[in-house]
Amino acid sequence: MKVIVKRATLVKLSLLIVEFTSLPLMVLASIYLFSGYQMLNPEVKVIPEPRRIHMDRFLRILAIFLMYLHALGGIIIVAERRFRREAKRKMIEAALIMAITMLLIAFLIIELGV
Repeated sequence: MKVIVKRATLVKLSLLIVEFTSLPLMVLASIYLFSGYQMLNPEVKVIPEPRRIHMDRFLRILAIFLMYLHALGGIIIVAERRFRREAKRKMIEAALIMAITMLLIAFLIIELGV
């Protein structure tokens, strides 16, 4: 019974993570799209200094971490809903979490130049 309670808590926490990262990700994606379009088409005046905003390291790292957290929560939620057998669910979760963690590390290495 304890495992079920812990699993339910994990799913609730995952849902909170997905909910809390959704709006900031949408805002960041919009900022990146608008600044990118504005750099391609200078007549569009939506964001002041689009190149500076588009190239800002802090915003890129923030986007990387928010995407990681969002994907992590989403993986747990989807795996819980789609896979009933615990062994299969854990195996798929572990594989996907390893994959997105490797992507996180790769993006941070690229971003930080390590």
